[in-house]
Amino acid sequence: MEDVAREAGVSRALVSIAYRGVAGVSDQSREHILSVGARLGYVPNRIAAQLASKGGDALGLFLQDLHNDVFADIHDGVREVASAASVDLVISVGTIDGHDDQRSLDTLLGHRVDVVIAAGLLMPDADLLQFAQRVPTVSVARSVPGIDSVYSDNFTGASLATQHLLNLGHTRIAFLSNPQTDGYLDRERGYRDTMAQANLAATVMPTTYSRAQAALDAGRLLDTAAHPTAIFAHNDLTALGVLDALALRHLAPGRDVSVVGYDNTSASQAPGSALTTVDIHSVELGREAARLAMHRVEHPDAPAQSVLLEPTLVVRGTTGPLA
Repeated sequence: MEDVAREAGVSRALVSIAYRGVAGVSDQSREHILSVGARLGYVPNRIAAQLASKGGDALGLFLQDLHNDVFADIHDGVREVASAASVDLVISVGTIDGHDDQRSLDTLLGHRVDVVIAAGLLMPDADLLQFAQRVPTVSVARSVPGIDSVYSDNFTGASLATQHLLNLGHTRIAFLSNPQTDGYLDRERGYRDTMAQANLAATVMPTTYSRAQAALDAGRLLDTAAHPTAIFAHNDLTALGVLDALALRHLAPGRDVSVVGYDNTSASQAPGSALTTVDIHSVELGREAARLAMHRVEHPDAPAQSVLLEPTLVVRGTTGPLA
């Protein structure tokens, strides 16, 4: 900045004002300063500027796991809206088991972001509410009473998936369940409720968010004497693990065992997968989260808002009628 000021023949303060786009410098002077900066290859240090002011004109984005395409889709939705508004994104990534959530959130605080958009946090509601007292927070894909939330109706989505398998004639339907933590209970509840309405016993196999572990747990189900004829996995990544387990046993999805995932990620849409799944409209979740975040910046004292998206079933090749 001092080099630009010296070359342009102005004060350092005037360079700062010109780059921040605030009042105090004429259009002619601003154009001259920016032209000199461009010639010198100067790029403003936005983080330093944020630290020098009370806010940052930036949104923080927490993503649980970059190996899961649903978070890439949410990111794309957030970025689309933020870019259109010329708002910067500061991104922090968590871990698949959630043990690093707090540190990742604190990283965003260190960048003085105006709002944190959190997709996939596994911490308890009470801890998340405590964090939201430090910086406004928008929860994505998880409803948290008391803070802005954008989420899909997981109970309905799980019911759609289970009912689809029932309609195909399956009665031995197992659910490969995610860890039951705050905010992530409704997929198992939807499965159990739909099975109970059909007067059928529920079979729940707990697993993790890991594809490899899901393959092992699905294998345990498949190796039983009365193995399920259909497996509903809590997300697409674990459903891909089920497909791995079927391949190891030379079983064909949709013919020998039907498989349903959840999220409708790009991986589920690949020709080699052709996974029947539930679409949570993750890109739209990201867009809505960014809109709520920017509304929160403009209206810091407004009541918390909740945006609920309805899921849809996408039928592909991994489900078929009971043989």
